[in-house]
Amino acid sequence: MTNIIPTILQILLIIIAISIVFHKENFTIIILIASFGLVAATLYAMNNAPDVAIAEVAIGSAIIPLIYVISISRQREFIVLDRVNHDMHDLDLMNEEIYMILTNFVNDYDLRLNVCSDIQGSAEELTKELNVDLIISYNEEFKRFEFKGKSSSILMKRLKEMTKDYSYISVIALKEGESID
Repeated sequence: MTNIIPTILQILLIIIAISIVFHKENFTIIILIASFGLVAATLYAMNNAPDVAIAEVAIGSAIIPLIYVISISRQREFIVLDRVNHDMHDLDLMNEEIYMILTNFVNDYDLRLNVCSDIQGSAEELTKELNVDLIISYNEEFKRFEFKGKSSSILMKRLKEMTKDYSYISVIALKEGESID
């Protein structure tokens, strides 16, 4: 009878781990991570390792889930720096369409659109230092809008996929001071 409880807890750990990998909802994943820590702490305590069990409860069930909650809650805003010269009248219709594309994009991912302008600096510095997600500019030479953002951003990859049918939009991924197309 005493061997069945650790076996059940180990099977429960496997089930929770698989659930963490395949689940889609972020907050449910956080609850599963905390549950995993509690079950693991119980196993540590049953194996006469109370110091490890206390550390697991503190870190695995409290601190790590808290860090995830904070970082996920901060990811609800999509910061766009608009560097387009809006005095050019021939761009009015395209400007409206660009903002419709961005509005649809943030609505699809349940984000809040935060558009700002008049911030100076290079695209690489702004995406790295100020955490700007997207920089929009207009390239006169090629007659198209350029969307610049971090190459590591999943949202940039999704934005590139979403705008592939628009010939007047180019998505450029920035990585450590250089741009890659």
